[in-house]
Amino acid sequence: MFSHLNTVEVYSADLVIPVTAPAIAHGAVAVHQGRVVHVGTRRWVLDVLQEGPLHNHRIVEYNWKGVLLPGLVNAHTHLQYTGMASVGEGTYTSFDEWSKAFDAIYDDDSYEKPWRQWAYDGAKQLVQYGTTAAADIATDLEAAGALHSQGLHGITYWEVMGWQNDAWHEDGAEWLRDQLMHASWPTQLSQYDVNELGISPHAPYSLDSAPLLDLPDLARGMGMRLHIHLAETPGESAQSNGTFDDSYTPPSRSWRSHHWDSYPQLKSSGANASSIEFVDHLGSLGPDIHIAHGVYANAEDRRILRQRGVGVALCPRSNRITCTQKDAPVAAYLREGNLVAVGTDSLSSSPSLDVLDDISMLYDLAREQGYDGSDLSHRLIRMMTLGGAEVMGLNVGAQRIGQINAGAIADLAFLDVPVDTSSDVAYEDTLERIVRKGSGTNRATVIAGRIAYNDQAFEL
Repeated sequence: MFSHLNTVEVYSADLVIPVTAPAIAHGAVAVHQGRVVHVGTRRWVLDVLQEGPLHNHRIVEYNWKGVLLPGLVNAHTHLQYTGMASVGEGTYTSFDEWSKAFDAIYDDDSYEKPWRQWAYDGAKQLVQYGTTAAADIATDLEAAGALHSQGLHGITYWEVMGWQNDAWHEDGAEWLRDQLMHASWPTQLSQYDVNELGISPHAPYSLDSAPLLDLPDLARGMGMRLHIHLAETPGESAQSNGTFDDSYTPPSRSWRSHHWDSYPQLKSSGANASSIEFVDHLGSLGPDIHIAHGVYANAEDRRILRQRGVGVALCPRSNRITCTQKDAPVAAYLREGNLVAVGTDSLSSSPSLDVLDDISMLYDLAREQGYDGSDLSHRLIRMMTLGGAEVMGLNVGAQRIGQINAGAIADLAFLDVPVDTSSDVAYEDTLERIVRKGSGTNRATVIAGRIAYNDQAFEL
């Protein structure tokens, strides 16, 4: 009897897209002990297995008539709000109105919310949609183990919000360490597991300056990454009236010479500074942080994000439901070279947890905003795989995900998308089909070499 130790799984497909290498027609991926060992044409992979150091291992092949991708990465979600889909199904006239609908359920003390069950249900949905890693924000301790519950990779970010300066100075750091200790989860399923804990300072409108200043230092001192909601709402625009003009430049930077207790205080003074400028002024940005939304980000804001190495998780469907009153500058982010990924947000502000639904919308937004590059489908595929890994620092090293290459963790998604590679035009049409019509087409998900979801794609 062969065990997994002396078995090699070969996943072959009509089209394999490694992301870090050219796509391969009639390709295959060989997996051993949870890691990719070979990727190439099916014939080459089978030949090299017969000739190489694994030649005496049992080979089990799974063939898929469709597209094989790296596991998808959801770069911004709140799985614990999966049971609050009724909020996401509403119609609102402003972000404040959506917030009130959200708070009406979250703050309702008449019943105890099953955060653990809702979070675990959300994690299960991610796997069914082909997602193998996520940036999940947890606000309640019961939800902290959602990614681990399904063997998902990624980072669970502990959310910090509602702190004012005096209270933070008195109790903040001690409270945070206590919460992080209780939020810690036994994540080491195996040597291939990637599941970490990070910190999420919620937003500059929900935290005073002291916690916004201290939280990055505390996270970095503990080797944790950060994730923040930024430039999501009209009130975070550089313009005092909440409008948005990409060419607008604040007439004065004198506000930087003052101490501000909070971002709302700065805005109430009439100073024209965006939330991105404010957080950057505090020294809180860096390559170990990625932001969610980035809607109200003008040219200067986008330059700041690039300069600091900050990635952006775009959540277009959520922005429509929460009524942020505009769409993110998708075309500008792409043209200017910002690091971008994609997130669904939670079901309290999104119709589904399928990142391919958001990718389809991002395609349309980019075109509507004037992006005419022939590489759009390629870049969107990168956003939902390697881009998502990169914003969480999981794109390099032994624990790398979001890509298919030798030594990477074997996270794979299998899309039921027709493949035509008979010509360059047909190939590009196939890629466009993935990003425009790929939602709901995942039929199997492999996480670290384990078939975690199989909707009749493979005979087991």
